[in-house]
Amino acid sequence: MSQREKIEEIAKRLHEADKDILRAIEKRARLVQDLVALRSDAAKLSPIIDVERYRALEQAVAAPLSASAVRPIFAAIDAACRVYEVAPRVACVGPEGGFPWLAGGLHFGPRAELVRAETPEKALEEVARSQVDYAVVTYETLRDGLAFATIQAIAALDLKLVGEREVTHTLALVNKTGNGADVERVYASSHHHSLCEAWLAANYPKATVLHVRSAVMAAELAAENHGAAAVIPARLFTAHQLRTVAENVGDEGEMRIRYGVVSRLPMARTGHDATALLFGVHDRPGALYDVLQSFKEKNCNMRRIQSRAVPGGDGWEYVFYVEVTGHVTDRPVVAALEGVKQKARLLKIIGSFPLDVADMTPPSSSATH
Repeated sequence: MSQREKIEEIAKRLHEADKDILRAIEKRARLVQDLVALRSDAAKLSPIIDVERYRALEQAVAAPLSASAVRPIFAAIDAACRVYEVAPRVACVGPEGGFPWLAGGLHFGPRAELVRAETPEKALEEVARSQVDYAVVTYETLRDGLAFATIQAIAALDLKLVGEREVTHTLALVNKTGNGADVERVYASSHHHSLCEAWLAANYPKATVLHVRSAVMAAELAAENHGAAAVIPARLFTAHQLRTVAENVGDEGEMRIRYGVVSRLPMARTGHDATALLFGVHDRPGALYDVLQSFKEKNCNMRRIQSRAVPGGDGWEYVFYVEVTGHVTDRPVVAALEGVKQKARLLKIIGSFPLDVADMTPPSSSATH
């Protein structure tokens, strides 16, 4: 058998393997539909694969695949398998194609209806007014920490945090050819330009930077013009015939962002949950210790705690944000919260949510997308 015949034979077997994979995914999609039909309300959108099952898959993988490939592959399959009787309407902050839109698409799948909200507050108000089913808002970043204003808005509107999605975002410079010498002008949203302004000035000082409404528009303009490039999220240009000129062009490198998914209805227990809450303490010695002791006594693991000063009374008061392992209906959490109610000045449950199972960091590539 000649080399050409061997290549054709392998290509034929690859095609057959791809069809087998497709049939398996279709079977999985039908099973997902059966599972979702038995769930109710916000639980319909809880993860199909939980933390333990991801770990089992990672342990089961064999060469030449690596364990690190498992979560991106199955998260993409999971998103593709989400088929809704009525597609959820989801408010995402900022222009189309921005990071919140990518997080929303990752969490809800390609069939969800994503709509624009100018600010996190507007997105949450749309949920409260039943104009949308969910909002995807920035909840925490490595640079700025917790988005306390957003968390307080969730509490004030009596909404519920029902999901989290932690994503590592990068910006890329892309154009039609992949050749940096072709770059004469760069299209970018004002926000994305601000994130890579120093990099562009150092690497393309002669290029004209033009602000456009959204990352999607930047990609479209770059695809239409030979001398044009675009600064867009690295995930976005998979939908356009563009090539990578430079990866990770942000002035601060990769951006690790934790998004919150917010609904009017609480999330049902999944078995791998966390509960977020706000509380305030009385102005007396040992008040904070007494509240935290309630979690220790009931063996509730505290995942994080952070405080923020807010105006109140004659001066400033402190509000504490806490996340504990477990669902608000789990017995240890119920018992701990009863103790907190007795000792705290105020208590507000932000919501219980399934723990995120995958950080979808995009793979590096310079191939055509």
